Amino acid sequence: MLNKDALEKIYNHSLQEYPNECCGIVTGDGMGITIVHKCTNIQNELHKKDPERYVRDARTAYHIDPKEMLNIFKDAEKKGLKIIAFYHSHPDHAAYFSQEDVDLAMFGDEPSYPDAEYIVVSLSNGKVGEVASFKWDESKKCFQKRLII
Repeated sequence: MLNKDALEKIYNHSLQEYPNECCGIVTGDGMGITIVHKCTNIQNELHKKDPERYVRDARTAYHIDPKEMLNIFKDAEKKGLKIIAFYHSHPDHAAYFSQEDVDLAMFGDEPSYPDAEYIVVSLSNGKVGEVASFKWDESKKCFQKRLII
């Protein structure tokens, strides 16, 4: 579970990017250090370059810049931090974990980061609504939803 300060940063990022989806990564040590990394959603660029492959734009999809993601991972490793969470927003949609979200989180039949939370912030009319966390349940082999707000 993320602390209140980290959640506030995620909510603010979601509001700043509205009506587009925001995305980001949270790193930390699990004992007090928590860093929210606001990432660049490059979905509009991908959609513009290859609309057949990237059918949706940033209003309904996100794609973190791979170089940005790699830099965050390297920095976390250098500082001895872990990947705590990935987050994105759903402008004018519910806080659910879509099949595309599941596919992005998986590497084959297992999650790429089984200990990470996947946070989805629902926004409606430019305001934060429901916020949910999805965490891998090894016994059920699926992501389980937990409401944050």
